Amino acid sequence: MLGHQGYLKILVSGAYASGKTTFVKTVSETILTTEVPVTSPGEQKVKEYTTVAFDYGKVTVDGMPVYLFGTPGQTRLQFMWRVLSYGMHGYIFLVDGSNMMEVYRAKPLYLYMKSLGNYPHIIAVNKQDVKGAVPPRQVAQILSVSPEIVYPLVARDKIVALGVLKQLVNLIVTTKPSIKTDH
Repeated sequence: MLGHQGYLKILVSGAYASGKTTFVKTVSETILTTEVPVTSPGEQKVKEYTTVAFDYGKVTVDGMPVYLFGTPGQTRLQFMWRVLSYGMHGYIFLVDGSNMMEVYRAKPLYLYMKSLGNYPHIIAVNKQDVKGAVPPRQVAQILSVSPEIVYPLVARDKIVALGVLKQLVNLIVTTKPSIKTDH
């Protein structure tokens, strides 16, 4: 699966404000972000900064160099998802689990990621530390996926976030390639 590269390229994708940048910053040893202040009044109510190109992080997982590319969450920048997906080995799809509306908002974005090819991936339901958070099993039902690929996440918690990343690395290493490369 890894070919001659000796590294993994993993996308961290999801809806606006789902925690992609926080996740990349939490698990990475080296970080580069393209965050800028939010200018849209509606989006300013949600958060102060947003990613405009991608976040980049590098971390070593079980001796394997892993390069993380966090996609922008704003739909006007969704074209970057396809660009960043080139050469990826798999992806983590973050869902804001703080409320049901956010889970439903993530569904079309998840379907878009799946349309890029049959890549190994997991779904991480972030913000599990929020009172009344949507449980991963319910997110699995809404997204029509096996609960086996859905994990709870608190993106600010390094141990939890690294655990989620390790689950994906293990899945990638043990999955036979069936990746579409002509997107």
